[in-house]
Amino acid sequence: MNVSSPARTTFWRLTLLATACLPFLAVWQLLGLARDLNVVVPTSRSWMGLLGLLGMFGGSALVVLALSWSRWQEKILAILEAPSRWRWISVPALVVALAAYPLFLALPFVQALVGGLGWVRALAFWVFALGGMYALKALKKELPWFACLTLGVVLQSSLHLLVTQFSYVSSYPFAKGWSETSRYYYPSLYLSGQIFGGRLPWPILHPSLHLLLLPPYLIDAPLWFHRFWQVFLRFSLLGLTALALLRRLSIKHGAFRTLFWLWMVLYLFQGPVYFHLAVPLILVLWGFSHSDDRRTWLVLILASIWSGLSRINWYPMPGVLVGVLYFLEVPYKGRQGGTWRYLLRPGLWFAVGTGVAFAAQRAYIALSGIPAADFFYTSLTSNLLWYRLLPNASYSMGVLPAALVASLPLWVAVLVALRRGRAGLHPLRLGLVVSALSVLFAGGLVVSMKIGGGVDIHNLDAYLSLLLIVSAYLVFGRYVPETGNARVVDLHWGLLGLIVAVPAWFALQGNVALPSYDAVRTGSILSQLQARVEQVDARDGEILLITQRHLVSMHMLHGVQVVPEYEREELMEMAMGNNEQYLDRFREDIAAQRFDLILVDPLNFRLLGRNYAFGEENNAWAQRVMKPILCNYELDQIYPEDQIALYVPQRGERQCPSLK
Repeated sequence: MNVSSPARTTFWRLTLLATACLPFLAVWQLLGLARDLNVVVPTSRSWMGLLGLLGMFGGSALVVLALSWSRWQEKILAILEAPSRWRWISVPALVVALAAYPLFLALPFVQALVGGLGWVRALAFWVFALGGMYALKALKKELPWFACLTLGVVLQSSLHLLVTQFSYVSSYPFAKGWSETSRYYYPSLYLSGQIFGGRLPWPILHPSLHLLLLPPYLIDAPLWFHRFWQVFLRFSLLGLTALALLRRLSIKHGAFRTLFWLWMVLYLFQGPVYFHLAVPLILVLWGFSHSDDRRTWLVLILASIWSGLSRINWYPMPGVLVGVLYFLEVPYKGRQGGTWRYLLRPGLWFAVGTGVAFAAQRAYIALSGIPAADFFYTSLTSNLLWYRLLPNASYSMGVLPAALVASLPLWVAVLVALRRGRAGLHPLRLGLVVSALSVLFAGGLVVSMKIGGGVDIHNLDAYLSLLLIVSAYLVFGRYVPETGNARVVDLHWGLLGLIVAVPAWFALQGNVALPSYDAVRTGSILSQLQARVEQVDARDGEILLITQRHLVSMHMLHGVQVVPEYEREELMEMAMGNNEQYLDRFREDIAAQRFDLILVDPLNFRLLGRNYAFGEENNAWAQRVMKPILCNYELDQIYPEDQIALYVPQRGERQCPSLK
């Protein structure tokens, strides 16, 4: 793939324009922050100094931009390019430039004040990106300025993504977030005999995900290793997906191959693509062969079994992917009766693959020990929240705008390839490929609108993955046209900049977690929880851990007989799907005060509207889970810093608190 470079003056004028605009946008956001903090800016020296420096920075860039049209243009450009001659500091400058953005966001006061201010973050990233550009230019004089900037953005974004993901690895013993350690508890159910001393039902949600997260239990690993393993798997499987696509594209140039691989990993993270979906992607990309039916059928069946153990909306994904690869690699001959012969194999692959996925899930249900099959299909009965297609309190971008932003650059690349490369794809082939993408896009939107979804674009992961594959085939000329040979497409530098900028922007939204915690305090809380467990055990009582079940599976709490039902993530799924059979049993057990002690996050009953983040999810939890507990149990102990509360049965006449 060849990419044009902008003219020297064009590049620097655009660079100066961005450098001039970002400080003023940052000032605008900081003034809004000052209002929220009740800061009177004219009376605050620190605020006036900060805003003044930003204004001077932006104003200076504007002046230099204006001078680039004057008779001093050449001198201005020479001054701008002068730092590229400082080769002696290029390596340390590059290291600092690449590492500075995540280090900047790791500062506690930065996270507290400007962590949510997008333009301030963009300004910081841009300044460090320019530093990386100069360092790369000093190292590689032959590289154009635009290439140095693009390469610097990819490297900087990749490092930031790596740091943000691995910064969540911690030995902190309690859950970090709503369902963070639920995914570490569920894998233990596959080894329940060894871990809990008896058979427990297998997970209802994402069985394949929890199979991937099982290995740390085989070595009795601590919680920090479970966290590490998940992040390692995420990078490894998405990295292998990108590597499998590189193999099909037959890209040989080492440096470009590495850079393109890094960019693809960034792209796959922008959904993000669930890493257990990567397994069927890797199988099909590595194993599909239009000339070896046995091999293709084998990878299709294996990938479909895995998809059946994952999610309902992934049932058709292996068949769709195999079919699309076939349409891209096998030309349509157009002979008499050729249409049916051409479509027979992909049609069979799709039908059989989807059927195998369905059969795999039914087999899992039969073996799982779950009493009712409909527990696996709550997503089919949950409400659709169509307003979340557009910007809302739960997701400021809105699913539809975010999906369009994430995929528009590749669609433009597809159109450019079809036009400039004269792809030579028969209308039937092209129509089927576009139809597959359209169906996955529409299906992803519908799934995203389900209550519990719509807070990012991860439910469009199948669509985003297929779009990457199709666009790469067309741009790199890997498809097989009806006649002649496919050609690699030359992309305009502006389009390439957009292709790089969008996944980089998604990657840069992540914050660096600060892993520090008070080990003495959390150790004391664990001791207190253990003492409460022993008190209940002494009177043969029953304990329900709605949250924090990993404390039992990882042997941080002893003597707890795990109740198979009512784990928080599962309970929330049933509440959102309004599964009456499951919820009726829960209400009966709570009303009968079956449990002597309930461990859950603090229950503060409050109904919320659409103008609050996760309003509908909150209401389903409050009405169908929280209310029965609060009407039959009372708060006994709370650890607010760790989101842990202990509830015990009410005595005497039961009182429901004021529920609004």
